[in-house]
Amino acid sequence: MDVLVKQVDLLLVRHGTTQWNREKRYLGHTDIPLDPGSRVELAPLARELTGKAFHGVYCSDLARCRETLAIISPAHADTAMYDPRLREMDFGAWEGHTYEQLQHEFLYRQWIDSPQQVTPPGGESWADFAGRIDGFVGSLLKDVEEACSRPAEAQTGGGAVLSRSKGMKIGGSELSRLQRIETGKAVLPGSQENETGEAALPGSKGIGDRKAALSRSQGPEDTSPDSQVPPEMLIVAHGGALRQLAVSFVPGLSFWDVHVQPGSLLRIRLSFTEETGGWDGKLVNEA
Repeated sequence: MDVLVKQVDLLLVRHGTTQWNREKRYLGHTDIPLDPGSRVELAPLARELTGKAFHGVYCSDLARCRETLAIISPAHADTAMYDPRLREMDFGAWEGHTYEQLQHEFLYRQWIDSPQQVTPPGGESWADFAGRIDGFVGSLLKDVEEACSRPAEAQTGGGAVLSRSKGMKIGGSELSRLQRIETGKAVLPGSQENETGEAALPGSKGIGDRKAALSRSQGPEDTSPDSQVPPEMLIVAHGGALRQLAVSFVPGLSFWDVHVQPGSLLRIRLSFTEETGGWDGKLVNEA
């Protein structure tokens, strides 16, 4: 039986809705702001996070994520680590376009069929996207280890702690699981559109069937009276980046299992055990 020695909760938040999200346009590195109505959209999450003292706050450096953090946790906006590795994939020349505008382009059709082998013109390859998320994961795990090793009375700050711990594993698995990526914000052939305008690539595992379990959830788990509340770390990023992070931390989780709506939160509990010598994650329902 595993002996549990450390736990940390990662709170993964997707930025609020933008105009391009509403219009189902590809939105990667293009730096546009939130919709004017996003403050109302984010208000419930802001209330939920009020008063929390995070042991690390990480945010994409793009405006829509920075604005989201300033709304949901303003006390941490000045001390957060703004990391470009948390950006969405760069869709290059296809940024700002819809499926309807691109559907007759040969390279675009190839990309839909084989996103691992085809790169958007002027954009980011599958491998490059996965590689930078991989790099962020490595840095984050060093900070997770540091947060767990600090005395409980010292764990009150909101800024990111930069440590240099070594020997981290994620669920005993390889980071090659990061080689899965969200590649669009438009309706694609053979896919089912959801309420946010996103769609799965052809051949993906039905997001809709699992969305209720992986979207913002309804009740707490693992909250026995004897359980300790783990340190919490906040990550504000984009849909594709958060999916990649979830897949890297939760054993057996498929990229296509993960769905985080704009302005919503997904909690992952990381547990370090002596037996495995690594960090295993699981999805935990929100209160």
